[in-house]
Amino acid sequence: MDTYITFVGDIHGCFETFKALLGKIPTHNNRIVLLGDIINKGKRSYETFSFVKKNNFEMLLGNHEYYCMNRNKAWAKELWLRMGGMETIKSIKNSLNIESRDQIQEILAEMSFFFEASKRYLLVENSNGIKILATHGGINSKIFRQNNYKIDLSLSIDLRIPGSFIFNKTDLAKIPNCIQVIGHQPTEYWKIKSDFNYKLDTGCVYDKKGMGWLSAIMFNLKEDLPPTFYHQKNID
Repeated sequence: MDTYITFVGDIHGCFETFKALLGKIPTHNNRIVLLGDIINKGKRSYETFSFVKKNNFEMLLGNHEYYCMNRNKAWAKELWLRMGGMETIKSIKNSLNIESRDQIQEILAEMSFFFEASKRYLLVENSNGIKILATHGGINSKIFRQNNYKIDLSLSIDLRIPGSFIFNKTDLAKIPNCIQVIGHQPTEYWKIKSDFNYKLDTGCVYDKKGMGWLSAIMFNLKEDLPPTFYHQKNID
């Protein structure tokens, strides 16, 4: 088992910012996991995707990857474009110098295939028996209660449910002996810690007070030490 595990918040196509953040994070005995939403909104989604795929980064499924995977279905077609899909398509055109709709669809199919293989969640345990549950949006109190306060049942629900762990925009359940680590909910960087849980989407793609940062958190799985934070201001 690796000594450390590090989770990286929503990148949203901020490729140069992502690379700069990685330069700050130790790599020895460190498992690095992306919390999803690596694409859409930012200008360099395709470059980000290519880099993640080429370097075999471990990532969780975010709602924007889910939109990409379902972009040709009636319920998702307009949503995918409105939620940043147009920026991803522009990134494909600019990176590969292509304009053909068929070529673009082939690239999006390749991306979707990669996203389909992504983990939906990650559950690890430290040496003190404390669980760390990483998902894109987190398990909220309502879902946790409806599923008899069971983590496994809360993670088995239909992802399309608005409160599912890739779409949740409400609270994070207080799960005994468990820390939730999520992205998805844009948060000022000084508010990352929420009770015993952590919200890592510090709005890298947004120009707002307290946002415009890409953040990561590193846990020591073998020693009882507080987590370490890493931040990178948007440079894209």
